[in-house]
Amino acid sequence: MATSQKFGGNWTEEKLNIFTSYLDAYLIALQNQKFKKIYIDAFAGTGEIETKDGEQCLVGSAKRALAADRKFDSYYFIQGDEKKAAELREMVNLEFPHLTRIVTIYCGDANEKLAQIISDVDWRYNRGLLFLDPFATQVNWTTLEIVAKTKSIDVWYLFPFLALNRMLPKNGKYETWETCIDRLLGDSGWQTEFYKEDPQVSLFDLFPDAGVADSGTRKIKDANPDQIKEYIISRLETIFPCVSKHARIFRNSRNSPMFLFCFAISNESGAAQKLALRIADHILKNK
Repeated sequence: MATSQKFGGNWTEEKLNIFTSYLDAYLIALQNQKFKKIYIDAFAGTGEIETKDGEQCLVGSAKRALAADRKFDSYYFIQGDEKKAAELREMVNLEFPHLTRIVTIYCGDANEKLAQIISDVDWRYNRGLLFLDPFATQVNWTTLEIVAKTKSIDVWYLFPFLALNRMLPKNGKYETWETCIDRLLGDSGWQTEFYKEDPQVSLFDLFPDAGVADSGTRKIKDANPDQIKEYIISRLETIFPCVSKHARIFRNSRNSPMFLFCFAISNESGAAQKLALRIADHILKNK
């Protein structure tokens, strides 16, 4: 039987409840449509979650999707660890044997496998719901671009807010993390968005001939959590035609922002966007 994984906190159940509420509404909204419905979970886990503090044992996203009253036509699960992928497969076989023929489990890098799944589907005749729930900075911006180009997938993305914030040092010396942040956000625009020139005068400014090499303009961080949140949303809006403005910040016990739960729509249909956004925003505001 699949073992539980230990991660997350009190906000984990909130995240799963938000996602499951949308999943149920999504299946109702598309129940009479001619399109085939596809579910993709890029960090699927084993089906069970035990929070780090040991206070909760939760049903994971994969099992929740399979257990929904209404069903997708195909389920794709991606798990990077071979042992966990095997446990996930065992869970499906034991608890959902009637769905095994429409369930595919991939073991490997989420970016690579997700790109493979997307390339194998004809999105003219299919609609998809994608759950991106990484532990940290695993999701590449190029992967989000691939998803957006399908014009057929709704995306819930747990953006690694804390990881990004930690890679943005107050003293402006972000060179160590520059490549990772560019990969996460798609370009280097964050440098001018989150940093400004240091207004304080140093001893080296007062004595320029002191023999110390000029390292260029000194920068300091100039971004609070709300600014970072708005920037992440604005970046998603550069590739998705519709993004919720009500992304939810999940915080830890010390009230530090941990993740930003974002919702984006790749469908270019105004009617589809309006319906999906109305459902997602209602859930984000009330759950």
